[in-house]
Amino acid sequence: METLSYLAQANLYWIALYACYALFLRRQTFLHWNRAYLLGSLLAAFALPLVQYPEAAPPVPVVYEMSAAALTVGAAVVVPSSSLLTWENLLCLVYSVGVLLMLVRLARQFGSLFSFIKKGESIDMGNHIIVLLDEEGGATAPASFSFLRWIFISRSDYEQNFDTILCHELVHVRQRHSLDILLTEGLWVVFWFNPVLILYKNALQQIHEYLADQQAKADNRDGYADFLLSYATNAPSTVLTNQFFNPKLLKNRIAMLYKNKNSNWSLGKYAAVALLISFTSLLVASCERDSLPTAKNSSSKNMSGMVEVSGVVTDANGKAIPGADIMVMGATRGTTTSSEGRFRLDAPAGSELKFSYEGFKNHLLKLNPKYEKVAYRVAMTPGEGQTSQTNGAFFMTSPDGKTFRAISQASTYNGETIFTVVEEQPQFPGGIDAMHKFLGDNVKYPEAARRAKVQGRVFLNFVVTKEGEIKNVTILKGIGFGIDEEALRVMDKMPRWIPGKQDGKPLNVRYNLPIAFELGKKPELKKSEADKRVGMQGVAPDSEIERVTGAQPTRLEDSEQMLLVVDGKIVSDRSEKPELDPAAVESINIMKDAAAIKKYGDKGKNGAIEIILKKGKS
Repeated sequence: METLSYLAQANLYWIALYACYALFLRRQTFLHWNRAYLLGSLLAAFALPLVQYPEAAPPVPVVYEMSAAALTVGAAVVVPSSSLLTWENLLCLVYSVGVLLMLVRLARQFGSLFSFIKKGESIDMGNHIIVLLDEEGGATAPASFSFLRWIFISRSDYEQNFDTILCHELVHVRQRHSLDILLTEGLWVVFWFNPVLILYKNALQQIHEYLADQQAKADNRDGYADFLLSYATNAPSTVLTNQFFNPKLLKNRIAMLYKNKNSNWSLGKYAAVALLISFTSLLVASCERDSLPTAKNSSSKNMSGMVEVSGVVTDANGKAIPGADIMVMGATRGTTTSSEGRFRLDAPAGSELKFSYEGFKNHLLKLNPKYEKVAYRVAMTPGEGQTSQTNGAFFMTSPDGKTFRAISQASTYNGETIFTVVEEQPQFPGGIDAMHKFLGDNVKYPEAARRAKVQGRVFLNFVVTKEGEIKNVTILKGIGFGIDEEALRVMDKMPRWIPGKQDGKPLNVRYNLPIAFELGKKPELKKSEADKRVGMQGVAPDSEIERVTGAQPTRLEDSEQMLLVVDGKIVSDRSEKPELDPAAVESINIMKDAAAIKKYGDKGKNGAIEIILKKGKS
C-alpha cells in the first residue's frame, strides 16, 4: 500500500506541476527555462512525495550501536489454494495489458523510423546524418523531421527548401530534443493511465519548435514567417520525432516569432513557482505528520490534555525494580511500581516524569504531547545524580499507531560503562555463519505464528559483557504470536561471545540483532504427485493421515525428524527409505511425544511414523 500511495502522489504532483506551468510560465519567452522546468517536473515528482516535515521525520537514536545484518529463520507452510478472481489480480491484469499495448505502440514507432533509415539515402555529415526520403508508389513522402542525430528530409524539401529546413532541424539535433520526447514516452509506457503526460510531451514539442525557430529565422523574421505559411500542408507526424511542420503549432510558432522578449524581472515567476511547489510539498508532508498520531480527532495534538502512561522499570541487568517512585514534576500526582516493576498513571500532556529509587540515579522522561497513550521501558542506572530519556533511548509507534513506545536503556552494567562504538566489535564464536547455524538449529517457529501465517522481523538489543555474556536482552520491536518469546528463549541459550575490545581491552558493548522469521511457501501438489509423497518423504499426504488415523496433519519439515517404521522394521537411513506404492499401504499411524518414546525409547523422541503394508506387498 505504501508503494501505491507513493505512485499516486507522484502522479498528482505531475498534474500540479503542469498546472503551474500552464498558468504562470507557458507564455514566457525564456524557452530554455521552460524546457528545464518541464523536464525537472517530470523527475521531481518522484522526489517530492519523499519530503518529510521536520517533526514528521522519525527520531534518530543519539547513539550508534554495533549491529548485525538480519538473520532469517524460516519455516515451511502449506499454502492453501486461493481464487485468481480478485480485484488485485484484475487491476494487475488491466495495468499489464495497458503497458503491453504501449510497448507495442512504441515498438511500431521505432520500427517505422528504422524503416526510413533503411530505405532512404544516408549522407554522413559527422555530427549528424542526413537521410533523403523518396516517394513510394505515388504516395507523398513524409514531411521532414529529425530524431537523435538523424535528419530525415523529403526529396522535395531537399530540392526546394534544404537550407532553411536543415538549419531548423540541426537545432533539434544539437540540443538533443529527441531525448526529451523519449523520456515522456518512456514514462507514458509505465504510467499510461495518466493523460497529463501527453500534455508534457506536447508542451516540450512546442518549446522545441520555438527554440529551433529562434535560430532558423536569423535576422529575417518576416521571411521565415512567410516560409512557414507557404509550407503549410497536412503532412503526417511521427510521435518520436521533431517534426519540421505541425499544423497545430503553426499559429503559435508565428506568434512566438513576433513576441517581444520578456524582461528579466519576469524570471521572478520561476522563483515564485519554486516557492509555491516547496510550500505545497511541505504542506502535504505536514498533513501526513498530522495523521501519524491516532487521537480520536486525527489531530497532531492530544486534545484530551492527558496521557495514559504505562511501562516497566528495571535495573541495569533487566531485573524488575518494585517500589520505584514515579512522580509528575511540578504536581502531586504519582505512583509506584508493582512487584513486577510495572506502573500506570495518567499525566498531563507535555509534562515530565521523575523515576527515583534508592541506590539509583533519578531518571527523567518528558511525555510526547501528540499521543494519548505512551509506554516506556526504563532501565535505571546505579549511582547518584540524574539521567534523562535521551541517553540511549529508542522510539517507535506501535503497529496499530495508537501507542507511542520508548525504551530508555541503562548506560552502565555492573557499574561499568556500556560502549556503543569500539575498535573490535563483539562476535559470535565462529562468526556470522556460525550464528546462522545456531539460530537455525535452535529456533522453533511458534505454532500460533505458523497457523496465523505471521512473519516479520524481531529487533533485539542486548549487552555483550566484557566476559562475553549476553545480558539485558530487550525487544525493540516485536511481532507477537509467540515469536518474541521464542527469540528471547534462543538468546538465553546463546553461548558466550567474543567480547568487544578497545585498545585490546575487553569492554561491555551494546549490540543490535534483527532476526527475520519467514514462512517458506510449499507449492501445491497435484493428486498424483501427492500420492507419491509416501515414497518420496516417508509420510502420507496430510489428507490421508487425517482419514486413516484422525490425527492432525504432520508437516513435511517435521516428518523428516520422525522415526520411520515399515512393517515393524526401523528405517535407520532416511536417504535409503523404500519407494512405496500407495496401493500397497494398509495403514499409517502417527505417534508423537510420550507414546512414541514409550514404544521406541529415545529414538522416538521426535515422534514415529508406522507404515503397515498389505500382506504379500512388502
